[in-house]
Amino acid sequence: MDAGMSSGGVGSPVAPSVARLQFRIFTVLWAIAALFHMAHSSIFDAALNLALLTIAAFYAILRPSLWSFLLLVALQIFDATFRMPFTTNHWIFTAFANFTILHVFIFLVIRNKGFSVQEGNLFRSFAPLLRIEVLILYFFAVFHKLNSGFFTPATSCATDLLKAQNLDTVIPLTDQFYVANAYLTLFIELSIPVLLCFRLTRVAGVIVGLLFHCVLSYSTYNAFYDFSSLMFAAYFVFLNPAFSVMMYNLFQKLRSSLGRFFQAYSTAKLFYTTLLVFVAVGTVYALNQKLDSYRAVHLYFFWTLYSVLFFVCIVVYSFKKNHTFAATERMFRSAHWSLLIIPALVFINGTMPYVGLKTENSYAMFSNLRTEGGKTNHYIVPVTAQIFDYQKDVVQITSTTDPFLQQLAAERKGMVLFEFRNYVHEQKPARVDYLLNGEHHVVMGQDQASMEYLGRNPYLLKKLMKFRPFVIDGPQPCEH
Repeated sequence: MDAGMSSGGVGSPVAPSVARLQFRIFTVLWAIAALFHMAHSSIFDAALNLALLTIAAFYAILRPSLWSFLLLVALQIFDATFRMPFTTNHWIFTAFANFTILHVFIFLVIRNKGFSVQEGNLFRSFAPLLRIEVLILYFFAVFHKLNSGFFTPATSCATDLLKAQNLDTVIPLTDQFYVANAYLTLFIELSIPVLLCFRLTRVAGVIVGLLFHCVLSYSTYNAFYDFSSLMFAAYFVFLNPAFSVMMYNLFQKLRSSLGRFFQAYSTAKLFYTTLLVFVAVGTVYALNQKLDSYRAVHLYFFWTLYSVLFFVCIVVYSFKKNHTFAATERMFRSAHWSLLIIPALVFINGTMPYVGLKTENSYAMFSNLRTEGGKTNHYIVPVTAQIFDYQKDVVQITSTTDPFLQQLAAERKGMVLFEFRNYVHEQKPARVDYLLNGEHHVVMGQDQASMEYLGRNPYLLKKLMKFRPFVIDGPQPCEH
């Protein structure tokens, strides 16, 4: 048995090894993140695969094990690939992490020549890779924001997200404050991965990250608790094994205390139990009157309860001085060079806007980045770095019968030809007059000749790439 674990009293279950304990706690956190992902849009049973994913997530929480975890991972991958190219940034990162986990599992099966992979060994093998991927995610979250649009107060996503916090009644929000907020946002997003890299500051990095993502979760712009729950689970792989031991001992003490409480009857115990039930029912009744939508229920009850408990546990752990486990593990060391393939793909995915490929799902969310049409607002990467031409052909709508395209025309926004083709073939608008690189064209959804002239994108590329609309001239506004 690992140091720092107790075997318990007579008749009590033997404590699992620390690595196995880490695996099981991570499984629970990963499953909770999956539930919050579905809660954000209330899609628990919107499709068969989502219903199965919901069941798998609850099963993994109640019975964390190797096979319940792998089932959860497989269903998450299926949903992410099924939704492409409309997979959100946090869900595409989740898919990369899940592919990493499966890659490690297959590696261990082949190396061990058998399917009896130990849970703790699996965790210790994929944890360093997930740490690398988290750092890559933060790198691009900061790097994409190094553009003129992000530092233009009128259009900056930092401004929009700050306004969504409704702080104008508390502090005066001026243009100077908005500029400072853009720099502060970058500083925090940069400080988190830097703090996570070093043993002495790792817990501080987790605490800063928890506070940052928890505050973002309550934004009226778009409650981000789906992304925040993913980061909460990801932070766990940076924590010392002593945190898992603390959580295990805390759970055992709680279970033991409840067992002793209900072992013997007393009038006082009956009274307090009844009172607690009435308080719980009254709380639910009161919240039913206040929380008038599924998003409010998930955000202000489940997410608040979860994030507060998680944060309290981390803070309590940070004040503990007797961490029985020395941090001898190499935090970013891969068990084999081949396991770095998926982290490399995570990095490549972040470079997509700069090489002329997709602008969505490349961790450029809320960054004001613009790289289309032979122009870029990025301070570092020039537009000449683009080696692919997908962003160079720009469509500008002049008139149309389609409401969405007409809205783009009114806002003087353009689309790359690749995305325009996908939209027209999907929606088949009656008529669209547009400029392609300045040249006038017309396409009609029921006219086969004009549709053939427009062309069609290959299925695989349609699944892999998506491009956001962008402003033709002027600062790039805040987009997802």
